[in-house]
Amino acid sequence: MDKKQKEALVLAMLEKGESYRSIAQKAKVSPNTIKMLANRAGLDATTSISSRAFELYVQQKTPVEVAIALNLEAKEAIRFHQEYIMLLGLTEFTKVYIQIKDNPWPYVNLARLVHNARMGDGEVVELLRIANGYLPRVRLEYDRVKEEKNSLEAELNSWKAELNSIARTYQQFVDRNIKLKRREDELQLNIDELETKEAELKRTISELKQQLSELRENKEDSYNLDLEIKQEEVNFTNELFIPSSNIPIDYHQNESEKPCYITTVEPSSSRTIIDTRDLG
Repeated sequence: MDKKQKEALVLAMLEKGESYRSIAQKAKVSPNTIKMLANRAGLDATTSISSRAFELYVQQKTPVEVAIALNLEAKEAIRFHQEYIMLLGLTEFTKVYIQIKDNPWPYVNLARLVHNARMGDGEVVELLRIANGYLPRVRLEYDRVKEEKNSLEAELNSWKAELNSIARTYQQFVDRNIKLKRREDELQLNIDELETKEAELKRTISELKQQLSELRENKEDSYNLDLEIKQEEVNFTNELFIPSSNIPIDYHQNESEKPCYITTVEPSSSRTIIDTRDLG
């Protein structure tokens, strides 16, 4: 062990409050060396562990920090802290703290609530008296409210599930409407195409009807022309074969000869009519 290590060991034992004799035996140093190191560190033999702990508590150190600084066990640091509080005149508080030290936080929270609400001592006492008298009823009411809350939460969850189902149904309805709208647009497009084709067919039929009418008119004109030509032929034939009224007629013709009758053409028909009364 070198010189620095020995000095550190001596200072640590001085802080623990060990005697010069004990330090000299353990560190293998002389009492003069121990005294010199103590004076240089501001420690002397009369400074006890409790005094140094109180000095640290005055500096607002926590029991944990004091235990670490003085290398103390937890129970010693707590004991020094309780003694420090009692030295400050907080005897009653120390007694209460000893009672609630295992779980002090409910009391700490209560003290904070009272302080924040700016309640006086009398108000706190009255409130505690009321709470103590009506606590069973308050507990029953609390249980009832809690049960009602659970029931409402269950009902709310049921409503949420139903709402989700309605939302899914609505979404399906919307999707179906979108598909139907697309189908409607396709059908409307087909209808427009068919209407266009229908208009084209009507126009074609109208043109064909007009052409047919023109053909019929041309045919009728041709037919009338044929009738006129045939009538002219008949007239010409009659002029050739029918004698005039001033030419004498031989009534003593041969009986074996049969009279000849001239055919006539009706102007209103395309058929040729032959008089066959004496034929046979």
